[in-house]
Amino acid sequence: ITFLPQRKEKPIVVYGTSIAQGACASRPGMAWTNILGRKLDYPVVNLGFSGNGRLESEVLKFVTDVSAEIYVLDCLPNLGPNKTNTEAEIKKRLRNSIQDIRSKRPEAKILLTQHAGYSDGEVDGTRRSVYVTLNKWTTEIFIELERNGFRNLYMLAKKEISLSNDAFVDGTHPTDLGMEQYARAYEIKLNGILTK
Repeated sequence: ITFLPQRKEKPIVVYGTSIAQGACASRPGMAWTNILGRKLDYPVVNLGFSGNGRLESEVLKFVTDVSAEIYVLDCLPNLGPNKTNTEAEIKKRLRNSIQDIRSKRPEAKILLTQHAGYSDGEVDGTRRSVYVTLNKWTTEIFIELERNGFRNLYMLAKKEISLSNDAFVDGTHPTDLGMEQYARAYEIKLNGILTK
């Protein structure tokens, strides 16, 4: 057994939820972050926290301790709108997270990811409303920041992730197939960003 040398590239750092963590994948190598690292042949740091991807400033301080080429913020599934997570609060968290990263890592690229949706979204209006609302607010923040001069800011849209109905275990978490679809969407998006 020989150890591989440390990679010279700065990693892609993913801050996310149980979906990024790899929940419901059949084995650790099937988490979308692991698949993505193999597809891109690029180092990926997985900071997925089950139930706790909430864009908290305290966590962002640790996330940005890692010097990254790209920071991925994929936390919307843990930020469902409710009495606490109002439009103002969620927009504030999105805005502050991006600004926190930019202030500490001014040259880093940032990828903001929309909610990938639920498999029952087309038949359950309440569930559909969650991701449609979150994605609308995310798009508004993305546009606002771009208009205010933010550069190297990107967004991965739900339609680009495009999970199929067979891609879910429980309507929320991806199966191995869903993880593969997730990774493919990220591969396409990040290939375009890494070459810029």
